Amino acid sequence: MGRKKGRCVKKNAVTKESLEPEHLVKAPHSFVIHRGNCSKDLQDLTKDFRQVMEPFTASALKERKNNTIKDFLSVAGYLHVSHMMSFTETDAGSYFRLSRLPRGPTLTFKIHQYSLSRDVRSSLRKQFVIEKAFQQAPLIVLNSFSGEGMHMKLMATMFQNMFPTINITTNAIKILPNSPDT
Repeated sequence: MGRKKGRCVKKNAVTKESLEPEHLVKAPHSFVIHRGNCSKDLQDLTKDFRQVMEPFTASALKERKNNTIKDFLSVAGYLHVSHMMSFTETDAGSYFRLSRLPRGPTLTFKIHQYSLSRDVRSSLRKQFVIEKAFQQAPLIVLNSFSGEGMHMKLMATMFQNMFPTINITTNAIKILPNSPDT
């Protein structure tokens, strides 16, 4: 006699079918974290940067003080994460580190000044946020990265590869009816 399938087998069969499509798996995914003792403003900058990097980032990532970089690297392969951005703060200033996973180059930038999204929204007369804007990957324009040297080419390539490529035939730009431009 044949055996009946139990609940666990049925659940596992469903999860195999609900895997991400191939074009979503190949898109670059990212972690955005902050390390060390950071001010509240730098933690808010981390949250804002996660929102900019949506939909291919872990936006609800819970990080603890006892987490190490190695912890994030160990789960990065399973989640198809290709880039990790980290914000740190020292007595000398705030820093942004962009890393290609698993062994790629790491770029470090010093943050001189920044504005949070809440500050930009509070300066507007009519405050509104279009939630659908964060459901598509951002568009990056690398117009002024035309410098001499290999470091400029490396930086431009790193920024380009952080985001998925845009296929113009499938990704049509839609103007929302509530936007102020119409």
